[in-house]
Amino acid sequence: NIDSYYVDGVSITYGSNPRQHIWTYIAGWAETHVQASECPCNSGSSAPPPPSFVGNDYYCESGSNNSPSSSIRYVDDPLWDGQTCNGPESACCTNPNIPWFLKTLNEITTDSIELRVCGNEGLSNEDTPLDIIEICIK
Repeated sequence: NIDSYYVDGVSITYGSNPRQHIWTYIAGWAETHVQASECPCNSGSSAPPPPSFVGNDYYCESGSNNSPSSSIRYVDDPLWDGQTCNGPESACCTNPNIPWFLKTLNEITTDSIELRVCGNEGLSNEDTPLDIIEICIK
């Protein structure tokens, strides 16, 4: 449901009733694993595909290369920069535009753009801190 916290990460949408999807940044659990909480683009992943309204309009990356700890902030491998994508996660970092995305909307709109940081658990377990957000519109 696009109006819910459908991702652990960042949702960028516009409009309301319903929101319209622009892009999603997914925070994966660990870059070297292929279980259900990993990036759906990881090679051999058993994670479900993103919701149909997301399609292929997403990036996914993890800051941890093994089983992450909730008491550690993984600052050495920033998410969604396309760098340090090891093992199965390397399949997620092939787009040459990362961290930027290019998207043409299906309609002309004057609606506001909304950026939501989402998670389905508390901050002590699923915190996705952001350092800088830059949105360029053409």
